[in-house]
Amino acid sequence: MERDVTSAEMLSRLNQFIKERESEGAIGNNTTNWGLVKFREGVVENEINGDKDEIIDYIKSIKSRYKPSSVNRIANSIKVFSNWLKKRGYKEDDLIEKFPHKLVSVPKKPIVTFTNEDYERLKLAAEGTSLYYLIVAGWNTGMRLIDCATLKWKEIDLKRKVIVRKPSKTEEYETVVEIPMSKELYNLLSEMILVRDSSDYLCEHLAFKAMAGDLSKHFRYFLNRNKLYDKGKTFHAFRRTAISRWLSHPNADIMTVRHLSGHKDVKSLIPYFHPSMDKKKLIMDIVE
Repeated sequence: MERDVTSAEMLSRLNQFIKERESEGAIGNNTTNWGLVKFREGVVENEINGDKDEIIDYIKSIKSRYKPSSVNRIANSIKVFSNWLKKRGYKEDDLIEKFPHKLVSVPKKPIVTFTNEDYERLKLAAEGTSLYYLIVAGWNTGMRLIDCATLKWKEIDLKRKVIVRKPSKTEEYETVVEIPMSKELYNLLSEMILVRDSSDYLCEHLAFKAMAGDLSKHFRYFLNRNKLYDKGKTFHAFRRTAISRWLSHPNADIMTVRHLSGHKDVKSLIPYFHPSMDKKKLIMDIVE
């Protein structure tokens, strides 16, 4: 019979796992690591061991403190940790393979996107600042805020005109994602590389803000200051906009879009899917 993992062992293994992830290049503030750190705090505060019921009770206890999406991320991080324990032979069975139905469900929200007019206003307000790069990168790549902010020069291939990197949130599932550069983004990066400093990052101070968890607040302040904020139009709206745009393209296929977005599962793309009239006509062989 398998021996239970004690609270002290859980804490030790969590520290080991987080350290390994960071040494392998996982960004310290990526969403999986954030969830692991929060779970580690729970292990310390509640002396959680390897008992499934204790882990479920912990998830229930944090639902009043965090929004549903954050609870979902912590729960997914626990499952990633559970899988690592099993792979390493520290535990024969998963700590938690599946959470009870609706325990970590995230309420559906309307897909809020930016318009072309929004994009032009944002660029105009950010002109001359590092946020200009951030806005152009978000609009043209659909990458998450932390991925845009922590992009490194070694991940930029100007010769091939592609960005090559692991998505911060789904690095367990994708080896790399290759994103072709639009003409606008290529021109901007070509200008930036001419004045680059010794930093590995395209914008080092943005990278540090992102890894400290402060960049989303900074971007929100920028929007409010310039009276550009509407409900739901945070930086993540760039990602929603890009995915919606890709899926509505007449020649789009869902697997290519899934690779571009870095999603683990094509099911995650369904809320974004609103087929255009051009696409409907294309598959019906209607030519005008």
